[in-house]
Amino acid sequence: MGEKRLDAFGPVLRRLRHEKKLTQDQLSEMVGVASPYISMLESGHNYPNLAMLFKLADALGIEAWEIVKAMKDRA
Repeated sequence: MGEKRLDAFGPVLRRLRHEKKLTQDQLSEMVGVASPYISMLESGHNYPNLAMLFKLADALGIEAWEIVKAMKDRA
């Protein structure tokens, strides 16, 4: 996946979180991380590992591939 697609992760995560009407604090509690970590993901300062990608997808009620597809579509 190209750098441009990786840069799409943060905005995609933010959009999906907003669609579910979740705060960063709520999402962080659901996946078991500190809320600043979610902020770092959404701002593009960090990227999740595969296990975290699946946790985020589960918390958002979607499949992990849907996040990846949204990143591809955005790039």
